[in-house]
Amino acid sequence: MQYLIGLILTFVCLMLLTQIIFFELARNKVKKSGNIDWYLNLNKPFHYNRVGYMAFVCVICYIMSSPVSLFSIMGVVYFVIFLAVGVISDIVVQYLITKYGKLRCHREIEETLVLEKEVSELAKTVVEDYQYEESNKCYDEKIIFKEYYTPQSHIAHMSIDEGHFVKELNQYSEANFVVATYGNVDKTKENLSDMPVQVTKLTPSGQMPFKDEKMDIVMCMNSNYDKNEILRVLKQGGYFLVNQYGTANMKEILHMFVPFGMKGSWDAYSCSQTLESVGFQIIDKFENYGTVRFFTLYSLYTYLLKNSPGLANIEKYKTFYMNVLKSIKEYSYYELTTHQFLVVAKKM
Repeated sequence: MQYLIGLILTFVCLMLLTQIIFFELARNKVKKSGNIDWYLNLNKPFHYNRVGYMAFVCVICYIMSSPVSLFSIMGVVYFVIFLAVGVISDIVVQYLITKYGKLRCHREIEETLVLEKEVSELAKTVVEDYQYEESNKCYDEKIIFKEYYTPQSHIAHMSIDEGHFVKELNQYSEANFVVATYGNVDKTKENLSDMPVQVTKLTPSGQMPFKDEKMDIVMCMNSNYDKNEILRVLKQGGYFLVNQYGTANMKEILHMFVPFGMKGSWDAYSCSQTLESVGFQIIDKFENYGTVRFFTLYSLYTYLLKNSPGLANIEKYKTFYMNVLKSIKEYSYYELTTHQFLVVAKKM
C-alpha cells in the first residue's frame, strides 16, 4: 500500500511539474496573441474527461516497460494497478493545474469576465458610429471610376456592401446594374430603391446575369469574381476595375483567427498577373497601405459592416470584440492595418 501511494505521489509530482511548464508556455503565448478567451476557459468548473487518453498512454507505457506479459493473469493485474495509478495521478494533476491556473491568472480572469459582460450588453443596443480615423489613401476609387464612365455606358457594379458605394458614387448612365454577389439582396434593393439602378445577383451556377459582351464597365468592389465571367460579359474594349483588399488588410484580425498565417500574397501585382493570363491588358494599378483607428466598439462595428459584413456580428465574434474593448480601455483606441489596391484592366 505504501508502495502504491509513493508511486502515485511520484507520478503526480512529475506530471504536475510538466503541466506547470506547459501552462506557463501557453500563458506567454496568449499574452502575445491576445486570445483572452483562454482566460474564460480557465474559469470553467473542473471536469475530467481524459480516461480514454490515459488508458491509451498506459497501454503503450506498460507494453514498453513491463517485464510481465500483458496477456497473462499477473500481467492483467499489474496493468489494472498501473492504469489506476495513471488515471488517479492524472485526475489529481488536472485538478491541481486547474486551481493553479485560476490563482495564477486571477486578475486576467476577472478582467475578461468584466469585458465579456460589457460586450454582451453593448451587443444588445448596437448603433452606427462613424467616428473612426482612416489614414490618407493614395488613390480614390470614385475619381478613377469617373475617368472611364460615360453617360452611354452599360455598367455593372459587383457589390458586397448592400449598395452603399453605388449610392455614394451618384454617377448613373443609360444602364446601371448592381450584382449583389453575396449578402442581403433585399436590403440592397431597399437602399437603392430611389436610384436608377437594377439590383440583381449571380445565377445559381455562379455566373454573371448578363449576355455575352453587354457591359462597357464592370467594377468589382471588394468582392470575389470569376475573371473568365468578367471577360465574357465585357464588350471589346470594355474596362474591368478591381478594387479589393490585399493580404495585409486587417492582418491583426487574421492573426487572431489564423495564428499560423496564410500562404501567398494578394496585391495589385498578383491581381494584374491573373487578369493578364486570360488576355486583359493592364491599364493602371494603385496600391495603398494604411491604418484605421477606432475609439468605440460601435465605430469598429460600423466600419466592418461596410467593409467586411461577415465580421459585423458582435455575439458571434465576442472574443475579438472583447480584445478590441480591452485595447480601447488601455490605449483609448484600437488600430487596424489596411491594405487596398485597384487595378484597371481592358478587354482587348
